[in-house]
Amino acid sequence: MSQTIKLQTEELQAIKETQNKITQLIYNLGQLEVQKTNILSQLEEIQLKQNGLAKELQEKHGEGNINLETGELTLTETADPAE
Repeated sequence: MSQTIKLQTEELQAIKETQNKITQLIYNLGQLEVQKTNILSQLEEIQLKQNGLAKELQEKHGEGNINLETGELTLTETADPAE
């Protein structure tokens, strides 16, 4: 037959506190995952917008590199296929 022992109040309280901390940490991890998903979605949206802007500039000015500090677009030289 198994024996039942009544835990002291301090022992039971310590177990409850650690269990509550574990529960809170798991909840916090879930919240972080939701935030991570939202941030990744926003990042993808901005990258698509940037790609669209780059395509517009390429169609308007040609292919090149942009210096974000000076605002200058240096066109890349392409070989003329007619040559």
